[in-house]
Amino acid sequence: MPDQRRRRFVQEGQVVVEHHQVSRAALRSSPVQSDDHSEEITRLRNLLKMEQRRAEDAQRDLGDMQVQLRTLETHLVHEKLHVTELKTKCAEAEQALLEAQVQLSMLREESQKRHVEPAGPADETAEPVVKRGRGRPPRVREVPAMAGEPEPVRWWKD
Repeated sequence: MPDQRRRRFVQEGQVVVEHHQVSRAALRSSPVQSDDHSEEITRLRNLLKMEQRRAEDAQRDLGDMQVQLRTLETHLVHEKLHVTELKTKCAEAEQALLEAQVQLSMLREESQKRHVEPAGPADETAEPVVKRGRGRPPRVREVPAMAGEPEPVRWWKD
């Protein structure tokens, strides 16, 4: 007896399940099909391959877009940091400008006070103090020539 196992008998309420072994050759060879049916299967397989390729392409494009998005976000953050740095530098420059303007106004006030105050007793030999116009250089006073010295030779043209 090839089958040495103990047999079980079906009892009431049980369902009998039979297992048949199918040979591998029978699995490999498909049953004879009509040409229309095989063409339909071929067409569907080709459609499946096309859809799989499209899905792979879409996944690849999605990955590329995610990389680009991360790159752009990084650039955006760097630019925002640069903008904040420039704003702080601008604020510092504005503060320095305001301080310089305050100092300038204080110096102008001091200068005006000096010009308004009397210079004391006036000497007849001293020239009167003349206010010069704004933006003009101070007038050069000519030094009177000494009596014993000869006049210097002017070798350049006026």
